[in-house]
Amino acid sequence: MLKRMREGGAYFIKGVMLIVVLTFIATIFVVWGVQSTPGDLVRRGIVASVAGAEISTEDYQRALRDQIETFRRIFKDKFDEKTLDALNTKEQVLEQMIRRILVLQYADRHGIAVTPEELREEIQRFPAFGGKEGFTRQRYLQVLQVNRLTPERFEADLRRELLERKVDALIRGAVRVSDEEVREGFRQLNRRLTVEVAQLPAGDEGKKLADKITVAIGQGKSLADAAKEAGVTTKTYGPFPAMSPPGEIQDPGPFRQAVSVLKPGESSPLVVGQKASYLVRLVKQEDPPQEEFDKDKAVFQDQMLLQKRAQVFADWLHELRAATKITVNREIL
Repeated sequence: MLKRMREGGAYFIKGVMLIVVLTFIATIFVVWGVQSTPGDLVRRGIVASVAGAEISTEDYQRALRDQIETFRRIFKDKFDEKTLDALNTKEQVLEQMIRRILVLQYADRHGIAVTPEELREEIQRFPAFGGKEGFTRQRYLQVLQVNRLTPERFEADLRRELLERKVDALIRGAVRVSDEEVREGFRQLNRRLTVEVAQLPAGDEGKKLADKITVAIGQGKSLADAAKEAGVTTKTYGPFPAMSPPGEIQDPGPFRQAVSVLKPGESSPLVVGQKASYLVRLVKQEDPPQEEFDKDKAVFQDQMLLQKRAQVFADWLHELRAATKITVNREIL
């Protein structure tokens, strides 16, 4: 709803958006200080309790309906129950509601708040509330009425969203990347590798062969010689970009992850894929030229900062969740 209203104008006002759409941002009515057991939650129709703050069945079902409606618009006639299950929608909606409570509780404990001025300025930025003459309170009230919203409800939702954004900016804003991190990250992603690979069958057969080869390597034999004794041939690939394994590798994800931690001359433990297993030795690596780094540094630094901030925020939220008493009534999901 808030997103659509920001995007503006007539489409929203005509009432096409009478169905309120909140993409993973649900309205939560919070009841403080109520301790609940799973059985108690079931009796009272509560989906979850987060340090005493409760998510009612009504709020959860509304958020779920909103998200399903969003998916219907995205996938259109391809949307069905299988898609709903594949996207793990029910769990994702609940997790987002829990996250919102955790963030709001954190803001409350640390005195982070949204001022009336900040709220007013944000409302006035919505294109839906502006016409040729700009924002007017009359138009604001008319738009809310068309969409069956009261100013109190709308402003409470918006205040919560702004508060979430404040906390988000506070956590992410403290993250920096050093020149050394940028240089090493660029090197890791853009180096070119040459590897020696023993491709083995998937499953137990591959594991038995890998054990035999690994023992021989421990006795001082090369990967090629140890593999030959086990009846396995090796093949050399490269040089190739570190993030783009050769096309003949059937499981590029696990392969790429294993190679990324090797130093020249080192061999990997067994790399287990769905289609095959591998033992890999890094023969050599070639670092990207300095001029390539200088050319791409600014863009790469921005991308690395965004990724690091996202990871730090996710880790912070995980720790916050782990330290909070959360009770979930999964019978309702």
